[in-house]
Amino acid sequence: MVSNPPFDLLDLRLVQHVARAGSLSAAAGALGLTPAAASRRLAVMEKRLGLRLFARTTRRLRPTPEGEAFLPHAERVLAAAMEAEAALPGGSAALSGTLRLTAPATFGRKVLAPLLAELLSNHTELRLDLLLTDTQLDLVATGCDAGVRIAPLSGQTLVARRLAHNNRVLCAAPAYLARRGVPASRAALAAHDALVLHGVEAWMLLPEVGGPAQRARLSPRMVSSSNEALREACLAGLGIGLHSTWDVGEHLRRGELVALPPAVGVPERLGIWLVFPDSVATPARVRALTDLLVQRLGPVPPWER
Repeated sequence: MVSNPPFDLLDLRLVQHVARAGSLSAAAGALGLTPAAASRRLAVMEKRLGLRLFARTTRRLRPTPEGEAFLPHAERVLAAAMEAEAALPGGSAALSGTLRLTAPATFGRKVLAPLLAELLSNHTELRLDLLLTDTQLDLVATGCDAGVRIAPLSGQTLVARRLAHNNRVLCAAPAYLARRGVPASRAALAAHDALVLHGVEAWMLLPEVGGPAQRARLSPRMVSSSNEALREACLAGLGIGLHSTWDVGEHLRRGELVALPPAVGVPERLGIWLVFPDSVATPARVRALTDLLVQRLGPVPPWER
């Protein structure tokens, strides 16, 4: 009796991605397949096994009990294959498939875009699907391999790697400070024009002498959903803004913006994280992305040097 040939690794990765994303089209995009090709592969697998791996609800594909039982074995095979590849002398095979990444809009354009262009140049078979949005997307639901987050990560069930600190400064244009004066304390900020993101009611500032963060009451002159619009308003002398040093470092060095003194308060420090869904098997393209970002952004990021 001739046995059926084993499933190939792409079949197993397809099962893994459909289970993560709950969507056949998202899984197909992540693997560089057309939805029709992914559907055919899944149908062939289910026919060979004689059972359904996924059941369709109104919005998602969910693993059947048999699919739940099959998935950990598939992930162990994928993990073993990557370990075998990594054990080869001289490195790994060329990267291929589609890297699907989400990141904050401004950070993605200013910091990530040049690094991702370098990654693609070094791996000609790799494709990129870059989603730039300030909304924190569900990585599994959107079929993303990874995401960059500039925010606290408490309460999130994600694997995370810190890339750099996100230092922020309160700053204003010299013309604004000449016209309105430099605030001498956190309380004095309330008398100044503030340039504020939508949904932010107060800036949380650390006192110069240490201690817990305190709320700084604001009088917004401009509210926007765009960090870039607020930065341009700050450069135009319309008020005081709270900005990351990766965004305004060049303007501070050229004297186009001036950082307020520590007596006013020091903004809370956030982290810049690379996050990805918890999985036994991490795709080679995600490992390559992680290595590149860790190397280029840390331990001291270029905008802080």
